[in-house]
Order: sequence, then structure tokens, then C-alpha cells
Amino acid sequence: MTSRKALGTLTALALALAGCDTTGTPQTEVQGATVVGNTVPAGPRPLPGIAPGRPDDGYQPLGTQTRIIRGTGQVLGAPAATNDDTAGGDVSLNFTNAEVRDVAKAVLGDILGLTYAVDPEAQGQITIETAQPIRRDRVLPTLEAGLQAAQLILIREGNLYTIMPAGGEPRSIGLLGPNDPGTGTEAIPLRFVSATALKDLLAEMVPNTARIEADAARNILLVSGSSVSRRSLRELAQQFDVDWLRGVSFALIVPQWTDSRNLVEQLTQLLNAEGVPTAGTIRFVPVQQVNGILAISNRAEYLDRVRTLVEMLDREAQGSRRRLFVYRVQNGRASDLAKVLASAFGAGKDGGTSAAASSPSSNAGSASLGGFGTSTASTSGLGQTGATDGSLPTPPTMPGIDGQGGGAATGLSVDLGEAEGAVNISADEISNSIVIHAKPQQYEIVADALRKLDVLPLQVMIESAVTEVTLNNDLRYGVQWFFQTGNSKFSLSEFASGAIGQVFPGFSYLVSNGDSITSVLNALAGVTNINVVSAPKLLVLNNQTASLQVGDQVPVATQSAESTDTSTARIVNSIEYRDTGIILRITPRVNDSGVVLLDISQEVSNVVKTTTSALDSPTIQQRRVASSVAVEDGQTIALGGLITETNQSDNSGLPYLRNLPFLGPLFGTTTDSKDRTELLILLTPRVVRNAADAQRITDELREKIRSVKPLPAAPSEGLRP
Repeated sequence: MTSRKALGTLTALALALAGCDTTGTPQTEVQGATVVGNTVPAGPRPLPGIAPGRPDDGYQPLGTQTRIIRGTGQVLGAPAATNDDTAGGDVSLNFTNAEVRDVAKAVLGDILGLTYAVDPEAQGQITIETAQPIRRDRVLPTLEAGLQAAQLILIREGNLYTIMPAGGEPRSIGLLGPNDPGTGTEAIPLRFVSATALKDLLAEMVPNTARIEADAARNILLVSGSSVSRRSLRELAQQFDVDWLRGVSFALIVPQWTDSRNLVEQLTQLLNAEGVPTAGTIRFVPVQQVNGILAISNRAEYLDRVRTLVEMLDREAQGSRRRLFVYRVQNGRASDLAKVLASAFGAGKDGGTSAAASSPSSNAGSASLGGFGTSTASTSGLGQTGATDGSLPTPPTMPGIDGQGGGAATGLSVDLGEAEGAVNISADEISNSIVIHAKPQQYEIVADALRKLDVLPLQVMIESAVTEVTLNNDLRYGVQWFFQTGNSKFSLSEFASGAIGQVFPGFSYLVSNGDSITSVLNALAGVTNINVVSAPKLLVLNNQTASLQVGDQVPVATQSAESTDTSTARIVNSIEYRDTGIILRITPRVNDSGVVLLDISQEVSNVVKTTTSALDSPTIQQRRVASSVAVEDGQTIALGGLITETNQSDNSGLPYLRNLPFLGPLFGTTTDSKDRTELLILLTPRVVRNAADAQRITDELREKIRSVKPLPAAPSEGLRP
């Protein structure tokens, strides 16, 4: 049924266009039709947010989808070529006011040698003069023209040619061919236009001596008259009997929001109203199957302007039906954007979360850095960082630290006003898309916010160095005193008020001169021994937390229990594994001004034997820094001041004798020593704004690896105070 309806629509359209007498300016002849513009798919229309060329890879600007088939612009056939009757001619006719019988004898009898008769009522004088000799096949048409001027006609019946008065020809005569002379009836077959429609069109052009009829069953025209009249009508019919579909241009325009029937009414009022110059030159037909508009015109350039007009009307039109829209997130996370939208538009609470199948692509990513043990840096996924032992606060963490992510679809309901109704927003984390159920004008508001929020996130390359500095005579007051009062080329400057908040005893300073962390380490290595515990370089997304751990998990007994029911009950210990070694967590936040806010949590821990109790469990010695600082892009920050003092006693001498009571000191020596080290953390954030910055930082890191040199040896004297 659908195919028949579509065929009926096109048939009616063809009949309507067949009667259109508008002629367009002929354009360049092309073979076949030329298709330009965006092709409308045969299936359902793609929703906004699905870009062509790349499957579902982001939001597409609003606008219509159009397919234009450009015609040649020629709806009339070319005029018949004018024949040169004098080329090769050898017959000259010169009659001035000659009697009909004399002319008939001279032309039909003497020149052409035909059998002829002259009706007794055929009276009159004829004037025929040819300027140049004409061909013999043009003699009879020339004679007919002269007879027609005298109200006479020439009829052929077999081999007999009869001249009689006009109007006296018999009612029934045979069909003549296109080149047959004389008065008669000729059948003109039509290929592309309706015979009935063409008869009505040519009715006003038929001379009084001719007659035209239409045979609708066979789609032919029956033309009666002299050879001259028949020839004129035949050539005129051939001009109209052309493939008008090849000359007419078509455009299927699919609006984004508005019902095509409403747009057809508006376009008809604008372009086909009475008095408008374009009235009648463009036809509009709604195609409900695809919510499209079929525009037909002889002028292809009109269709381009119609498309622009539809885009303007469609943008401003307000659709009334709620529809389902899919926005393909390009640079962020669908769940994060959905929550931001809910907060921005004042959603009350989550509409619920429904679990979906977990996929590998939805899990958190991990990256490992070289060194002792294992290090991980996760910047995606769902979940939160586990709590840190101790009383020091942990900087705020972002989702995506432990990598326990999974696909989920989160539904949110947003109310944009009582008159507009609620907008349902769901985040599909598997495809990283946002599904929006709303009216078109409501979706416009949401889509505009999404386009501004879904931008490429910044990244921050954090270059760090965790160093233990041995405090000798030159550094007996710490690293801070050395840089401020020593002969170092470096100096430390305090942060501005409110720019830093620290929760540990120590110092936090900016290195005001010096070009890198390596320069600071080289300066310290020139006066003392330094031990670079870790020097990771982390690339992390803005507002995401990077986690680095180099160390081991140590079992620690946290609880012991023994049953009192029996005397032979065993003691049950609860064991908890604690992370030790180097643990670094950094969350950068980049401002538009270029200032980088860093939430830092640094821990360096060692495992030693417990000496303060009989508990068979190790003791974890910790040095921890938790701070929030603000630094410029590429500036180095120094966190330090955590000094550890270790006292050692060394007993040397003769074996066994040096351990005798009271007499032992006579056979040995006891040496007490004290080692002091300071934990120094150096951080340099570098903002990566685009691929060029990432490549530059990668090249710089590669060059540093190639040019690695050992640190200079510290002086041998004065290592201990």
C-alpha cells in the first residue's frame, strides 16, 4: 500500500507540473541527475549529536538535511531547425494574379507531372514568386501556401490531387505522414506529456484552417489541416513533449524539529502567494514518511534558497512533541556531564542508577612507572581512594582512583518550568552518551550547555622528586637555611598570603630562580649526600587525582582474640595489610589565569622491627606531607622541613673481652653517632593544553633520559656534625 500511495503522489505531481508554463533559463546540459548536499538515509533520521563521516562521534550543529537533484532547467525542446528550401533547388515559381487552373496546370502537371483535378467552385487568382530556385520537394508546400491565401486547399486521394474551396473537404480522409503534402489528418504520438493537457495548451494556437483532437487512450494528438499547419503544430508539440523530469530540479528537505506539513503551509504563503514574483515557480509536497518536504522547481538555484529558508524557519519553530535525543560526548564523561546538568538546572535528586553490563572499556585505566616495586596512576573509572592511615587529612579525591569502574546508566530528571515540562537526562557510560527526552526547544537549551561543557580537558604533567638530604655541617640547620643564607645560586620565596595551607611542621617555598628540579638537586649534591628516593613524572587530567606507589604491602596485626570456653583454644590474630614505601597523590586544578592549584599528599614510610613491645608485628615509620598550594605553570615548589634524627651506638674491640662487665671498656671502644636527614619534595607542574604541548614535553623528557649523568660526589669531610 505504501508503494502505491507514493506512486500515486508522484503521478499527480507529474500531471500538475505538465501544465506548468514556466520556463527557466537553460543551464548546462548534464547526463543524468547531479546529487549534491547531504544524503538523507532511507531509515529513520539520525538524531542531533550524531555527526556524519564519523559514526556517532559528537554533536552536530542544528540544521536540516537536504538532498537536491539538479535538473537541466530545460522544460521545452529545442526549436526545429530551419530548412534551407533553396539549397540545391532547380524550380522557380513566378505567378502574379494567375488563375487557379493555370497555376495548377503549370505546377502540378508540367513541373511535377502529377494527376490533378480542379473543383468547379475553385475560383480565384494566385500570386506565388520565389526569389531563388527551390527544391522539388518544397514545391507542393509552396503551392499550398499560395492556395491557402486564396481560401483554397489541396487534397490528396491516392495519386489524385484535388484543388477545392476551403471548408468543402470531405469529412473522412486518411491519415497522412509527417512529410505528406496536402490537407489531411496527421497523428502525432506523445512520450512525456498528456495528450489532453497538451491539446488544451495548444488550443489557442491552432489556426482557423486546422483542427486538433486528443486521443487519451493512445496519448496521441490528431492534427487536421494543410501540410503547413500540420508542420507548425507538430514542431510545437515536439517542443513541449520533452522529459520534464530531467529538466526539473527536486529537493527533499528534512527539517530537524518542525512538522513538514506546517512548514509547507508557511512556505506556500511566503513563496507562492498572489503577487509574489516566485508564485507558481516552486511546488511543495509534504512527505510524511520521513517528515520531509519535496520541493520542485525549474530553477535549481531556487531550491538552495528554499533550503536556507527552511533552516531559518526550523530553528525558530517550536516543536510540541517530546522526542528522544542522543548526544555523543567527545571529551568528557557522560555521567559527569549529566550530574552537572542536573545541578545547573536544579534537579532535585538522582532518578536512580541501573546497572549495566561491565565492559573493559569502562574500567579504569592504569599506568606504571619504573622503579622499585609497583606504581599505579589511575585517572578514569569510578570509585574513591581508600582512607589514609593517621590523623593527617587527605586532599580531596576525584572519582577514578582505584579503577573499580563499570558501565552504568544514570537517570536524572530536570524540570525546566511547569509550562515546558520535565526533561529526562540519562547517562550511558558504556557508549559515553547522554540520552535526553525532551521537546525540541528544551533540547536546544540542554544542547547549548553541553556544547560549552564538552570541551577537551586540560592535562598537567607533574615532574616530582622525593629526596632525602643528609644534613652535615653546612646543612646543620636544614635545607631552608642553606638556600636562604648559603652561597647557593638559588633562593626561596614564601607564598602569598592564603596561597598555601599546610598541616605539617616544615616549610613550603617556591624556588624563585633556577630552571629545573635537576638544578636544585645538583646544588645540594655539591655540599652533602642526597638520596633521590623517587622521581616520578605523572600526566594527569585536570581535576583528577594521580596516585603513585612504590613499595610493599606489610602485614600488621591489628587484633588478637582467644576463646575462654576451653583452655586449649588458639589465639586468633586479625591481620591488615598496610601500604608502605613511597605513596604520592596529586590532584591538579588549572585556572584560566594559568595558576595551578595542587592538592598534595606525600608519604614515605619504612618498616622496622618493633622494640617498644613484645608484639610480633612490625613498626611503620612514616613521614607524611599533606598540602594545598598554588603555583604558576612551570614553576618549581619545594616542600621540606621534615627532619629525622637517628642515634646509633657502635661497640668495637676484642671479641668476648669487650663484653665483660666493668672490664669490657678496657678491651673495646664505644662510639655514639647521630645521623640527621631531611625529606625534601620538589614539584613542577606543566600544563598540557593541546597535542603540541604534549609532544614538546615528551621530546623534552626523551632528551633528559638520553643525557642522564650521575650526581657529583659529596665532599668527604664534615658528613656528620
